[in-house]
Amino acid sequence: MSSRFSKAIKRISANKAISELAICGENEAKGTCFSGFSGSFEGQPIDANSPYFLASATKLFVTAIILQLVESKELALNSPIVDFFPAGYLDKLHVIYGTDYTSRITVENLLAHTSGLADYFEQKQADGKTFSQGILVGEDKSFAFDDVIQLVKTTMKPDFVPGASNKAFYSDTNYQLLGAIIQNVTGVNFAQAVKARICDPLGLKNTWVFEANGPRADRPIIPLRNGTRQLNIPLAMTGTAADGAIVSTAADGLVFIKAFFAGTLFSPQYIDRITARWRRIFFPLQYGTGIMLFRLPPIMTLFQKQPDIIGHSGISGAFLFAEPENQIYISGTANQLASRSLPFNVMLRAIAAMR
Repeated sequence: MSSRFSKAIKRISANKAISELAICGENEAKGTCFSGFSGSFEGQPIDANSPYFLASATKLFVTAIILQLVESKELALNSPIVDFFPAGYLDKLHVIYGTDYTSRITVENLLAHTSGLADYFEQKQADGKTFSQGILVGEDKSFAFDDVIQLVKTTMKPDFVPGASNKAFYSDTNYQLLGAIIQNVTGVNFAQAVKARICDPLGLKNTWVFEANGPRADRPIIPLRNGTRQLNIPLAMTGTAADGAIVSTAADGLVFIKAFFAGTLFSPQYIDRITARWRRIFFPLQYGTGIMLFRLPPIMTLFQKQPDIIGHSGISGAFLFAEPENQIYISGTANQLASRSLPFNVMLRAIAAMR
């Protein structure tokens, strides 16, 4: 590990918002590997195999499985999502001015957040609160996929017509639906699909879909942290499923993100497909088809061109990204929900030291 990277990790770790830090990275072009850690867990220093929640970085695993199913012709990106559910089950999920647009939503709309569907996680419910607000204060509520569907149908409004030109609206509801589609197409639940299609082939022994009553329920995981407060929300995390329930490590995450771009999990031709079109979601992020782009505007880089960084982050502070131009890959977490910009600041500093 270079002294430059070591200094970067020391500066990052000095941030008082970070109690636990884990980073593994590789500059494949230079043949150099990097790692940096701070904090402790279960009485031991954080290391490459310390498990943490990926939160929304889980979505890259969903993208990989959907692309596998596209490649095997078990579904198509333009398949209407209603084809994968019992007749009438999704009726009135997406209604604007009395017109039900649900039947127009495609698999690709879900992946790209162009469905216009309401976001069960961030939008206000009937009581005026959001699900995410409850999580941040440690409220632990059990919920299932059916609950999400009913909540969106009865208390929330969609943002726009599916596939509306140049529009994207980040909605965790999209990935709840994709998780159900994976289950309905493969015949196994999301946790089993992730194990069989990603973890086992890649040898990811420390990566799994969290289930409060699952086979690994008793395995210690770095607790989610909001500021200085540790959150114990196993029921809520179980419910997030395909939009945020995967547990992994910095080491396993690095193996995964490299495999994602190398064509190990699906044909590499799909990388061009899913990164062909970017739409703004929230500054400075844009979204492709199941993948996120981090790109700063020229004024913030003193008009110096910066390489694109693509992959996915999570509200937990987790990140799985690649800088394809320089063949750099990075996996890790800052394990902090209080600052959504923190994982990007951490990642940018680490990548700069890896170039």
